[in-house]
Amino acid sequence: MDAFAEGSPCWADATLPDLRAGERFYGQLFGWTFTEGGAGTDTGPGFPRHSRALLDGRPVAALVAKQDGRMPTAWGVHLATPDLAGTVEKIRRAGGTVLTEPEAASGAGRKAVAADPDGAVFALWQGGTRRGFGATDVPGAFCWTEVYVRNADAADAFYPAVFGYELADPPFDAGDFKAWALPGSGREVAGRALVGDMLPAEMPPHFLVYFRVGDVGDALGTVRRGGGRVLVDRQEIPGATFAVVADNQGAAFAVMDGESGEADEPGDAGGAAAADTPATSADGT
Repeated sequence: MDAFAEGSPCWADATLPDLRAGERFYGQLFGWTFTEGGAGTDTGPGFPRHSRALLDGRPVAALVAKQDGRMPTAWGVHLATPDLAGTVEKIRRAGGTVLTEPEAASGAGRKAVAADPDGAVFALWQGGTRRGFGATDVPGAFCWTEVYVRNADAADAFYPAVFGYELADPPFDAGDFKAWALPGSGREVAGRALVGDMLPAEMPPHFLVYFRVGDVGDALGTVRRGGGRVLVDRQEIPGATFAVVADNQGAAFAVMDGESGEADEPGDAGGAAAADTPATSADGT
């Protein structure tokens, strides 16, 4: 059995113009250490220059060097699949766009990049020697993701058609928001929100990646000291506080404190928090 069920977030990465500046920022914020990879190193072909982020020695994210100035400076997410070719065909049939065809990333796995009908970009990952996160839902690690779209009906048809998600309402008032539960298990791994509900309406459709922290207020102080910005100040939901920030190069992400599933084993994160690979480039596994 794969460590990550189909449709589960299994990796996150940031595409940045300056890897060293990113290492300083995230090292201070999350306590990450880094090991560098890229073409011509032991990661092999299929990988751009990148730094893998480690939390207590376990892989939790990657910082990927921008190869083209037109690439966005952004965080992205990978969704797991046991059958990359089959999932790519489902994306096409459901009205999505395949941006990069399936290809091997050395022996680590196989990847593709796609966009939903609204244009939100995500990556697919079929794990080989690298399954994905080595830790989730603990301070310094990924804990949740949600896609922000303008057309809720299109998204609510597309993602269940591709990944089999069951749509669920949160147990509190969250506007027009739907959680994605894995079929048959009820385990929520991600969600769908509307652009304009929390983030500015002019923002393009995109995935927002959340990281667990011990205290959001402390994290915001570290973000500002590191040259980042607070985009959405502290928001309260039952059992947790979160905020949306940008790093010192403009890549947006969210931090969340409060209740944690303590899911420090791969593929075990659940509840309001899900889950070696990038989402926009799919190469930093």
